[in-house]
Amino acid sequence: MKLDSVGLIVNYKKDKTRETAYRIIDWLNSKKLKVCIEGNRGEEIGKEELNCPTDKFLKKVDLIISLGGDGTLLRAARLAATKDIPVFGVNLGGLGFLTQIGIDDLEKSLEKLYQERYFLDERMMLSCTVKRREKEIKKFTALNDVVIGKGAFARIICLATYVNNDYVITYSADGLVVSTSTGSTAYSLSAGGPIVNPNINSIILTPICPHTLSARPFIIGEDDQVKITLEVSEEEVMVTIDGQEGFTLEPNDEVIIKKSDHKARLITFKEKSFYAILREKLRWSGQI
Repeated sequence: MKLDSVGLIVNYKKDKTRETAYRIIDWLNSKKLKVCIEGNRGEEIGKEELNCPTDKFLKKVDLIISLGGDGTLLRAARLAATKDIPVFGVNLGGLGFLTQIGIDDLEKSLEKLYQERYFLDERMMLSCTVKRREKEIKKFTALNDVVIGKGAFARIICLATYVNNDYVITYSADGLVVSTSTGSTAYSLSAGGPIVNPNINSIILTPICPHTLSARPFIIGEDDQVKITLEVSEEEVMVTIDGQEGFTLEPNDEVIIKKSDHKARLITFKEKSFYAILREKLRWSGQI
């Protein structure tokens, strides 16, 4: 990978953000690499001269370093996917299924990156299109999941669900999570969905608090297409993307979800297997 310019996407709400950002910037400068910070957030760490508008940022950088937790990496991955830019995630957060590089090994990991001693892990993403009265009105790309969920009041919503235009079920529930295998350890897992190895490209449908026990999660193929129609609802209902972007739905809106043409390109050193990460992050003792 050609490496001349490196971009930073930083979550300034995390502890040790400023200190860690300085460490990364100093290391990059020592290698005579150009550095820029996405948006106008550089001033928050006293580096406003490194600010770069998002459009220019994506045209300029060869690599993006996300500094925060999994949420920061998700946003970075969505931005980077449109330009096939690799993302290197540094974990300042808690659980961290995606951001596996800790700050204790930071310089060592950066050196391995510079020496090209890494693996490029390509992850399937989802394309989400909202249609209203047969017209496309909004499009999104997600790495983890697309969630259709209700508002604050305790009333269920009804979601007619189709796979490849075959009617499957109308969920009466608090909502529905449609996730990738990567997202199977996120909201889908909390809602009772299965854990799927991210090397398996699939789409997972997991109802949130369904009204009937017969409404179970299920897995479909990567080339299948999901269509969800919001039936009449008195609730405010939203579609959310990776828990970060949202759009309000109206009754009879259709949400169409399929595999995206884009892929997330995540840099990893594969020092731990997926199953070792599961044991660590979910605190499995080995015996249940």
